[in-house]
Amino acid sequence: MKVIDAENLWKIYNKRKEALKGITFSVNSGEVFSLLGPNGAGKTTTVKILSCMIRPTRGKVEVMGYNVPDECGKVREIVGVVPQEFQGFSDLTVEENISYFVKLYRGDRSQVDELMKTLGLLEYRKVRFRNLSGGYKRRVAVACSLAGDPKLLFMDEPTVGLDPRSRRDVWNLINEVKAKGITVLLTTHYLDEAQRLSDRIGIIYDGKIVRLSSPKELMEEFRKQTLEEAYLALMESLGDSS
Repeated sequence: MKVIDAENLWKIYNKRKEALKGITFSVNSGEVFSLLGPNGAGKTTTVKILSCMIRPTRGKVEVMGYNVPDECGKVREIVGVVPQEFQGFSDLTVEENISYFVKLYRGDRSQVDELMKTLGLLEYRKVRFRNLSGGYKRRVAVACSLAGDPKLLFMDEPTVGLDPRSRRDVWNLINEVKAKGITVLLTTHYLDEAQRLSDRIGIIYDGKIVRLSSPKELMEEFRKQTLEEAYLALMESLGDSS
């Protein structure tokens, strides 16, 4: 079952800058799908359209069977978003931050406790957000994104700037989210992260999708041992052809 279906998706800024140039791809229920590509390739623009933050210029987009942008009200009720720069409420505790988002989705008190338990935050419940480490701030971000019991989770560069241990903690969180049956669309610059977590990847270059495959398939195509090596080989081939 497809939970995301984008067909010939374009985004043009200021009638000049073509951020997306007719990309087509889909994401299947229950998988971790990673969008990869250099800075400015169109990854964040794609996520913003799919999560109803900006409108596409043209093209067909469906998220969980709902049309984007016409049915974005329904989309927002069933997706969660973990932005790269999750600020949180710095003067509120972990518990208060999560409770705020649970109340937004009309959840009850038991959900707050369950989210803190699931994400290993119970012992930090009374700690103010500003006093948390980067890894635990990311845990709070994931907890808040799960407050509405989403079927689809968007995560934009979830481990950027984190130390190796905190990165592994976030990887474990993503695997736990997937185990609950939640589909994850991830953007990342870390190719080892994409190789470890992704069922499939989509590589964007200059506003176009240039590969849709599994990490293993891309490595086999370029006869490389790691996704990073295969990705760099693909980028080199694109540069040679331009």
